Amino acid sequence: MRFLGVTLLITACAAAPEPAAPQRAEPSRQLGSWTGRGRATLGFASESGSFRIDWKTRNESAERPGTFHLTLRSGISGRPMRVIADHEGAGAGSVAFGDDPRLYEFLVESSGVEWSITVEETFAPRK
Repeated sequence: MRFLGVTLLITACAAAPEPAAPQRAEPSRQLGSWTGRGRATLGFASESGSFRIDWKTRNESAERPGTFHLTLRSGISGRPMRVIADHEGAGAGSVAFGDDPRLYEFLVESSGVEWSITVEETFAPRK
């Protein structure tokens, strides 16, 4: 009889669902925000090497779509690291990027669009 009570107690404990861990938003801070037209080189520093890039374009002319090309480069050597956007006309996008902490820069090449770029550093939890 004692064996049956222990078995029931173990079964009851095993059936209880564990509470879900609360979802925490990834902490972040803004590294920079820029708007413009045409060509530009924009620099920023990342302490974590992990950040999100949000970009948006608007056509200046309804007759023909403009172009927008955004490249992330090393802020020290100018070496291209990743093409973030290669877009025609109005649009928007968001790209997550992760590498080492360092200086970075954007090379913006556009024609016929107004653009805006925002970079937000994300601090991933350390394991």
